Formats: sequence, C-alpha cells, structure tokens
Amino acid sequence: MSPDSVPFDAPAVERGFGFFETLLLVGRRAVLWEPHAKRLLGALDSLGLPAPSPEALESAARAAVSGIAEGTDERALRISWIAVGHDVDAPASWRLDALVRAIPPTTLARRAGSRAVTAPAAFRRDSPGFKSTSYFGAVAALRHARRSGGDEALFRDGDLYLEGASTGLVAWNGGRLAGLGPGGLPSVTAEAFLGGAGERRGLGRNELLSGALLLGSLTTVVPLLSLDGTECSLPAAMLRACEAFRERLRTDAAMQKTL
Repeated sequence: MSPDSVPFDAPAVERGFGFFETLLLVGRRAVLWEPHAKRLLGALDSLGLPAPSPEALESAARAAVSGIAEGTDERALRISWIAVGHDVDAPASWRLDALVRAIPPTTLARRAGSRAVTAPAAFRRDSPGFKSTSYFGAVAALRHARRSGGDEALFRDGDLYLEGASTGLVAWNGGRLAGLGPGGLPSVTAEAFLGGAGERRGLGRNELLSGALLLGSLTTVVPLLSLDGTECSLPAAMLRACEAFRERLRTDAAMQKTL
C-alpha cells in the first residue's frame, strides 16, 4: 500500500512538520508497540497538537500488515502523523499513514556491529526530545559517516556523546550501564534494554572505547566496534547481553503485539 500524495506546500513537506515511529515487524508481530505508541501520542499531547486515537494507530497498522503472513520474516513498520494542511491546530490538517517496507540493507549490515564516527558539530538533531520528521541533521550526519567509511554518526554535546543519528547509545561500563542522557531522543529500544536501570547521562569517549552498544528498532542491539577508526573493547559479558536482548526482541511475546 502506498500513502496518498502530499501537497508540495504542506507543512510536512515545507517544514518537516510531522511525527513518526519505526517499529520492527516480525511476521505480523510489532516489537515494542506500546512504548512506541506512547512516545508518539505523548509527544503530541505535550505539544498540544491534534492526535490520532490509540485505536486509530492500531487500525492503521493492522491494515498495513493485512497481506503479511505469520512467521519470522523481519520488516519495518513505519507509522506517520503528518501535517498536510496549513492550520496545524485543526485535526483535519493531519493525516495518519502506516506502511510496511523492507529493512534497509545498510541497517541489516550494521547488525554485525557498528563502525561509528563522531558527527561534525554543525549537524544536530532538530528538537531531539521528539521523533519528528524534521530529520536534516540526522540524514546529513549519516551521509558524513558513510562518506567517512562508517555506518553511524554519533552526536555530542561538548565532550559528551549523546546518541547516534539513527540509534540510541549505551555504555557498558563493566555492567554499570549508562546512557540516554539529556539532549537526546528518548530511545524506545535503549530504554527497553536498560529496563529502568543505569545512569541517565552523556558518555565520555573513553567509556565508548571500553565497550558500548547501539540500539534501535531495526538495528536491534549491536556492539560498537570502532569510533573514528579506533577499535573498541568488546567485553564478553556485553556481547552475551547483546545477543540475549536481540533474541528477546524477536521472540518474547511480552515485548510484541500481534497485528
């Protein structure tokens, strides 16, 4: 199913005014559905913007996966709430789209481990507290990473690393986890991995070099192999935790919703 066209002068096109969530789909099972829906609806509520109902979100997702069989094949489910009319305070100006598509090859390749680069200071995520469709900083940073031989770019605030352009960032610290500091997007996957544990703060470069993980809906969880060409440590316990969490995402019914 392809969404209807969007007017060229719509706020979503001209200003990137919209919101979205990307979920891992295993067969017809949406991974971490509840926290993704909560993040989207919570952002709209905090901004006082029109919002779809939880039932509308689920209905749109069910329609998008209607032709997909049960099984273990993995795909991406993207849900978008975008402003197509100029009066963004009017519910009629907003449109809900849900689309299933293949996981990008670059993301699948990252699942073997990430070679990240530090993003130039000129590239910053727009309004990092919200999963907005205004994504110039992240797209430009990812382009920079790939042109530099990496697969992910890491944003900093001063000397502290906050997040990846498309992933959350967690330092292992010998099992004393840390990450999701102020100034980054509240990562659903990283929060599920932490399970309420760990320090919420920015991360130093040496912490990342000593062992770190990148987490995202489609990336799942992967070790940071190198940063700016410097190899990172890969503690055995961290790799075991990484593999165990990846398996939970794929198989744990408590972390999934069948659509």
